[in-house]
Amino acid sequence: MKLNALFVITGILGLFFGLLTLLIPGGFYAFYGGELADTGKNAAQLQGAAYLGYAFLLFLACKAADAKARKAVVVGMLIHSIVAVIVSLKWQLAGTINAWGWSTVAIFGLFVLGYGYFLIKGTD
Repeated sequence: MKLNALFVITGILGLFFGLLTLLIPGGFYAFYGGELADTGKNAAQLQGAAYLGYAFLLFLACKAADAKARKAVVVGMLIHSIVAVIVSLKWQLAGTINAWGWSTVAIFGLFVLGYGYFLIKGTD
């Protein structure tokens, strides 16, 4: 797989989940068995805004010629993915979300592998 393909896949998922959490935060979390009060909906919308920002950053990074800039994006996405695996695994093991939560653990786990690979291999 090429780094640009990973950027695009991550960007598409970021766009999809960003729009869902921004536009219908309560419905999105209800799918996972969660319930959000007003403050939780606000926080979920901020999460959606962050995912949209990541998506556009990744789409723009596809055209970046500078290896240092691409590596910075890889490092940032790797850190985000590692933390996301830890947090989503914690929620899953605590039973605060339903079985669909394993998909979140898996998606971010794959991103850890992908971005870790490109950090080691290089971004050229």
